Amino acid sequence: MKVRIKNSTGKALEYKTPGACAFDFESLEKVVFEPGEWKLVDTGTVIATPEGYCLVIAPRSGTFKNYGLMQVNSIGIIDQDYCGDNDTVKFAYINMRKEPVVIEKGERIGQGMFVKIEKPEFELVESMGGSDRGGFGTTGVK
Repeated sequence: MKVRIKNSTGKALEYKTPGACAFDFESLEKVVFEPGEWKLVDTGTVIATPEGYCLVIAPRSGTFKNYGLMQVNSIGIIDQDYCGDNDTVKFAYINMRKEPVVIEKGERIGQGMFVKIEKPEFELVESMGGSDRGGFGTTGVK
């Protein structure tokens, strides 16, 4: 599978190890987060997600550990038609620390993974026809 990218840094995306499932994104510019502040961190990268896939973006494992940043939308889903010249991949982070956090230009700030998707047809029904478990949170805590 070949994937077209446009990257402001001129660097190709890469998997850092042979067993890596995701590739890293770098910050396009220096970003300073004040305590409790959220911002979008732009990667300057546009990706033409192949048909039949979506691109899922998430923080790297060290993003919270090293910077105290949490992605505010948990994960991001990049649709196939988000691929115009200005449709850059951005990560929405919030600073959970009590002091400012600085992300320098070129720091690896998130990761992406292509996920194969299926699009089922939806059928509107009056009843699901199964037994009712009782709703959200009904399986208990143990």
